[in-house]
Amino acid sequence: MRRFGIGRGLALAAAVSAYGVCAAHAIEVTASGPRGNEVPAEHVVEEGDTLWSICEDYFAEGWKWPGVWALNAHITNPHWIYPGDVVRLRNADGTPVSMTEIVTPTAYTVGTSNSAQISLNEGFITEEAMKSVGTLKYSTEAKRYLAGGDPVYLEFEKLDEVRIGQQFSVYKVLNDVVHPDTDETVGQKIQVLGIAEVDTVEDHVARAHIVRSFAEIERGSHLVPLLNHYQVVAPKQNLLDLTGIIVDSFREVQEIAQFHVAFVDKGSKDGVQVGNRLFVMRRGDGRIELEDDTTEKLPWEQVGELLVVETHDRNSTVLVTRSAKELKVGDRVQMERNY
Repeated sequence: MRRFGIGRGLALAAAVSAYGVCAAHAIEVTASGPRGNEVPAEHVVEEGDTLWSICEDYFAEGWKWPGVWALNAHITNPHWIYPGDVVRLRNADGTPVSMTEIVTPTAYTVGTSNSAQISLNEGFITEEAMKSVGTLKYSTEAKRYLAGGDPVYLEFEKLDEVRIGQQFSVYKVLNDVVHPDTDETVGQKIQVLGIAEVDTVEDHVARAHIVRSFAEIERGSHLVPLLNHYQVVAPKQNLLDLTGIIVDSFREVQEIAQFHVAFVDKGSKDGVQVGNRLFVMRRGDGRIELEDDTTEKLPWEQVGELLVVETHDRNSTVLVTRSAKELKVGDRVQMERNY
């Protein structure tokens, strides 16, 4: 049996793609307990397998399949699985599927094999202070905000190393990012403003022009050697289970929505890779603020999904690819292995 994957053809800044979204229905299943230690953590699908037959083999109950399906978000359609798929049979804590499992409504997009994300690097969190190599100092234009095509003068610490035709990324520091749970400083939030190209090198400055502007550029903005501003990001299978927190958003907004750029507190040293997808999880009451002990009794609900477009050691830049509700700084993110 053939199964389509999950993915998204997305757009950010310059790209436009289309979605195909379907919804799974809520199903409640009550079944007798599994056969104890005979249930492995995972099962690799073989030719002829179905979720029903897998549940018959391990739980002696074929109609327990909705509970197993609930553990495997990467299976978009329970009737379509194919050899090589990994089916999880135990919860994250190692316990087998319980006697009652709920498959909650969820949304997913079909067609991952051809999906890709064109990402514009408009901002990121740097864990160490950004080292500027120069400053966009002056312009002959009589306006405050500079844009593409405008002439500018650049000052450098080492002007003798600058060459005609060399390009530099223009940026500014927005603010320090503080972790919402620990109050520790995660790093500095950097906004990339545009690209400047050197035309001539004079005695004290370099004449240049703005090649691209991603935002308003002002005199005094900093320069670094050209960054990688565009990249194609294809969904990539997660290699591990991981939980983290949304620590900030790129734009100064109270609520984060689809196609917004945000930042999470897990990075490459935690095992996160470009192309990984993370679920945004939330629990509690949507209107009433509950006590912590009451909130902890309620189940986690999936309210959004993120695509990792850039990683640093201990943080990652993500794009919101789906949001069932407005997302917020402090929301929990969860990466599921094999999704």
